[in-house]
Amino acid sequence: MRKMIVVAAVIRKEGKILLAERRSDSSIPGWEFPGGKVESGESPEQALSREISEELGVQCRIIRPLETVSLPDKPDSKLIAFEVELLDDQFHLISHRQIFWVEPEELTEYNLLPADRELVRKFIDKKLFEPSTQIVK
Repeated sequence: MRKMIVVAAVIRKEGKILLAERRSDSSIPGWEFPGGKVESGESPEQALSREISEELGVQCRIIRPLETVSLPDKPDSKLIAFEVELLDDQFHLISHRQIFWVEPEELTEYNLLPADRELVRKFIDKKLFEPSTQIVK
């Protein structure tokens, strides 16, 4: 089995976090932090910028890596979450049904994909979304 790296964007605006719902025809429906697979020859940061442009139709700036988790069904593969700042917010949903800006304490109420759920657990453990922990300004 080939190792895979998947990247996810944690985007904050006015204290809320962006979640995207996959289209019902996707292989695994549910909510996620937007992002996707790193392709051959790409850095994780390059892949995330490309994926955000392809999926949401917006440009972004990668700020820093936040957390890494293993993919539940592929233990040799990982999901890396990055703090991301949007450079514009004129979304054009291409691969998602809808997006929501969610209060941090509401993240666990969504049907998140398994790896995204694990990321949220780590964010909560590290108190990443506490008011004093500002991510994107």
